[in-house]
Amino acid sequence: MMKHLVGYLLVFFFCLNSFGQGKIVVEGKITDAVTGKPIENVHIKVQQQNVLSLSNQQGDYHFSFYAKKQYVALIFSHTSYTTVYEPLNTQKDTFYLNVKLIPKVEELKGVNITSEKKPEIVFKSAKVSISDYEFYDERFIFLAYEKRLNKDSEIYLVDENETIIDKHFVSGEPVELYTDYLGNVNLICEKAVYRVGVDKDKLSLMELPLDDFNQLIKPIVDTLDGNLIFSDFLQQFPRFKYYAFNPTDTSIKIIKEVVHKDMDHQYNFEYHSLNNSEKQFAKRMAKRFKGLDKYDIAASMTGFSSNFLYEEVYAPLFIINDTIHIFDHSENKIWKFIDDTVQVAEVPFSYHQPKRKSEWKRRLIADEINGKIYGMFLRNGYNYLKEINTYNGKVELEKKLTYQFVDKIKIKDGMVYYTYKPQQTLQKKFLYKEWIE
Repeated sequence: MMKHLVGYLLVFFFCLNSFGQGKIVVEGKITDAVTGKPIENVHIKVQQQNVLSLSNQQGDYHFSFYAKKQYVALIFSHTSYTTVYEPLNTQKDTFYLNVKLIPKVEELKGVNITSEKKPEIVFKSAKVSISDYEFYDERFIFLAYEKRLNKDSEIYLVDENETIIDKHFVSGEPVELYTDYLGNVNLICEKAVYRVGVDKDKLSLMELPLDDFNQLIKPIVDTLDGNLIFSDFLQQFPRFKYYAFNPTDTSIKIIKEVVHKDMDHQYNFEYHSLNNSEKQFAKRMAKRFKGLDKYDIAASMTGFSSNFLYEEVYAPLFIINDTIHIFDHSENKIWKFIDDTVQVAEVPFSYHQPKRKSEWKRRLIADEINGKIYGMFLRNGYNYLKEINTYNGKVELEKKLTYQFVDKIKIKDGMVYYTYKPQQTLQKKFLYKEWIE
């Protein structure tokens, strides 16, 4: 399997710019704005990064992170309180920040139960449909179009009151929005990629080198203690590895190799199915292409990964409270690591094996605020979200979304967002949200 080691070594030069700013230390106390009492178990994280810390019984917290931008936002969230965003200017290296959280006001049960469960419209328009969206602090960036995505699409900057702050025309053929590990929103097009910039409420699009973006940015999953966590995953191979790259000493450590054993066995068997002349050709080609062996060449010759029976390996990685979690759906286990490569636990799971196998959509979604992980399932056109307990691998709760055939499902702070257009109507595609619990 091709390792792309040359590309990974180039990551170092990219990282020198990414980590140009130093380590930031933040500490303080979190209290109830009404009672003044300390609040325990408040999640504190840097916007668009992994969950970093929790407050203790005294409401105290202390953590450090590497600055990626001059301005970042800290997010303080708790299930019983309103989420708070605190901006930081990272030109300083130490902050003492006390935060007061306002309790959430819960409406009395039984007044109008049906209306509480009804999804809310986040953004609607009589002119444009929402093709994709990304969260941008307390606002949204939309990829929208009037009639056809590849003809009249635009990027919108919209606030929580549905006010369009700015918009920018998109040339080319847009595909989706993508937030990278640096927290930057990018517009992926068929033949180009653009960085979406926001400066004083004005949108801009800056084209990025496509090859550099695909090799040096997309493989990076997250950061942890200043290290870059990335993978060499390629769809056509039934195995891949996660790595930790240290930009200070340029060392690369292997965190975990993930293997789809059934597919891997069949993959290697492809060589033995060739006739003698084809086997000789596979050997010659393997010598010409560094990083490939005869089994790789044989699988390419037979079109193994294009077969409808081929199932790619699925093992997403999430960083939760400074611990790496790899959800290995081939081994049916959550692998946990600290200090990048020190395995501390393995948790078996079976949530991805429902009675009807087709219900499991091979997708996990993380709540970017509280770090909860949800599996996505589909039954009769309705999406079901199942919260996965990362300590025992079991399903904590199940949420059936209200509408059928929704799209672009994302989760933030206990709310699930999605785009939806009722069938057989003239309504444009709106953005909705509804509570998970």
